[in-house]
This record gives sequence, structure tokens and C-alpha cells, in this order.
Amino acid sequence: MAGIFFVDGIRRWLRRRNREKKLNVAKQWPMAQGEVNHWQVLNADDEVATTGTPFQIEAGFHFKVNGEYYGGYLRSVAMTHHEAESKANGEPKVSVRYNPANPDETAVLDDDNAAILPFRLVSG
Repeated sequence: MAGIFFVDGIRRWLRRRNREKKLNVAKQWPMAQGEVNHWQVLNADDEVATTGTPFQIEAGFHFKVNGEYYGGYLRSVAMTHHEAESKANGEPKVSVRYNPANPDETAVLDDDNAAILPFRLVSG
């Protein structure tokens, strides 16, 4: 049984490392203004969930580059259900970073949106 926990730890570390690599590259991408299309409160991902904060906000967004529409999703940090329900509203503009070679590849960074959104983001 101890081996399973070891493998899970390695798997989480690899995912975190890959996400950090992507974020370092994404910091150099150009930015666009995105608009949130819809909000949804979901069970939090295992990597961020805790007993007291088992929910996350997921928001779908779209943005425009060279006359073409692209989109993606952003996710909040873990929070309570009441907090998620009360903060998942409105139609805020979000700062989206996109790969100029493939605008379908996006990243919504917490640092770029700290003053815009009423919650922190799990960047990626």
C-alpha cells in the first residue's frame, strides 16, 4: 500500500512541474482581453481540495485575435460552496495569455487578474 502513495506523490510532482514549465513559457505570450461566458461551481480538483474547501469555480471565456474567436476555461482556488456561489457572477473581462502560434493554447494567470476577479486562480 505504501507504494501507491509514493507513485501518487511522483505523479503530482510531475503534473506540478509540467504546469510550472507551461506557465513560465506563457508569461512571455501576448495578452488579450477575454470575456467570461458562464460560471459553474464544481467539486475541487484533488490537488487543491481540502476538507473545508471542497469546491472550485470554473468559468468559460472567449477572446478575439485577428478577427477570430478563441476560448478556454479558468479555475479558482478551492473554496466553500457559499463563497463559490457568491463570487461566480457577473461578466468580468479577464486577461488571457495566448500562444501566438496557436491561439487555442491559453493561460489565465493569477498575477494578471488579481485586481479583476474576486478570487484567486489556479493558473494553468
